[in-house]
Amino acid sequence: MRRTVVIYHEDYLNHDPGSQLKIEYSECPDRLRNTMKLLTESGLLKKRNITLLKPEPATLEDLVQIHSRDYIEQVKSMSKIGKGYVDLPRNGALKKPKSGTPVVKGTYQIAKLSAGGGIAAGKVVAEGKADNAFALIRPPGHHAGKNYGAGYCYFNNIAIMIENLRRKCQMKRFMILDWDVHHGNGTQDIFYEDPTVLSVHTHQAHHYPVYKTKGDSDEIGSGEGKGYNINVPLPPETTGEDYLYVTDQLIVPVAEAFKPDIICVSSGLDMHYTDPLGNIKFTTQTYAVITQRLIDVAERVCNGKIALLLEGGYNLEAVPRVVASIIAALAELGDAEITKYIEYKSRRLRKQISAIKKAISRTHVLGL
Repeated sequence: MRRTVVIYHEDYLNHDPGSQLKIEYSECPDRLRNTMKLLTESGLLKKRNITLLKPEPATLEDLVQIHSRDYIEQVKSMSKIGKGYVDLPRNGALKKPKSGTPVVKGTYQIAKLSAGGGIAAGKVVAEGKADNAFALIRPPGHHAGKNYGAGYCYFNNIAIMIENLRRKCQMKRFMILDWDVHHGNGTQDIFYEDPTVLSVHTHQAHHYPVYKTKGDSDEIGSGEGKGYNINVPLPPETTGEDYLYVTDQLIVPVAEAFKPDIICVSSGLDMHYTDPLGNIKFTTQTYAVITQRLIDVAERVCNGKIALLLEGGYNLEAVPRVVASIIAALAELGDAEITKYIEYKSRRLRKQISAIKKAISRTHVLGL
C-alpha cells in the first residue's frame, strides 16, 4: 500500500473571523473540526500506512519567495491590532482596502502555519518519506497573489510550497492542478510567466474572482510561460462524468507531456453538489475517482509524487466525507467502497477541450 501523510495542526481552528467579528463566514473552523472528527472516528488515521504530521509555521524567508515584503508587513500589522482587510488590487496598486477578506488577531500567525502545512506536505513527498500527502490546512491560499490577498486567502500556500521544493529539494518542474469551484487567480498571477510550472485551473466559469484575469481559456501564460497556463472554465452544473472527460482528454495528456517532478493539487472541495458557494455537481465519489486518475498518471511521470493542499469547500457535512475519500484513494485502501473505480463517459465538453488543446499546441511547448 502507498504511504500517505496527512498534515494537520489544531491551531488551524484558532482562525475564526466569523466569531471575532460576529459575521457569517463560510471559511470557518468547523470545516477542519468536523473533518478530523470523521477521520478519527472512522479509524482512517489508524491505518498503518497513514501518518498524521504536525507542521511548523512558514518562515519569513519562505514567504518572501512569493510575496512582497510590503504586503507581508501589511498583513502582520493588521493582524497585530486585529483590524483590516485584504482584497484584489485595484489598478495594480497596493492599497489598504475597506472591505474584502478580514484580517483579525492571530491571522498572520495562522496563515504562516497554513503555508507551513503546505511546505511539510511537499517536503515529506520530495524526501521519499511518503508517496503522497494531503495538507488539511486553513486558511486557504490560491486567491493570494504577490502583493494581495482575497477570497479567504492571505498567503499562497501552494506557491510557497513549490518555491521551497525548488530551493531545498532540488526539484525543477512542477505541475499544479487546481480543482476548486473558484479560479485560482493568485496562483495564475504568480506563475504566469514561469515555464517550469504547468498550471491547470478547472473552475466554474466566470464565478469568482472576475477582475483583470477571468480564468478564461485564452489566458495561456505569457513570455517564457506562454503555453504553461491552462484554464478550463466549467459551465454551471458540470458533473463528475463531465470532469472525467476533462481529466482523461486534457489533464492526463498534459501531465504526460510536461513530465513534472511532482504534481501539486489545490484541492477545493466546493465543486461538490451540496456546496453553498458553487454550482458544480461533483459527488464524493467523483473526488475519489479523479484522485485515482491522478495517482495513475503520477506513477508514470513522477514516481507517484503528489501533494494535495486543501483550498475551498464549505458544506460542513460534505467536506469531511470528501477528504476521507481522497485520503482513502491516496493510501490505496481498495477495501473502501468510496474509492471504487468507475468509468464515466461524457461528450458535453468535447468542443471546449478540443479548442483548449489546439490553443496550447500552437505554442509548441507541450507537444500536444
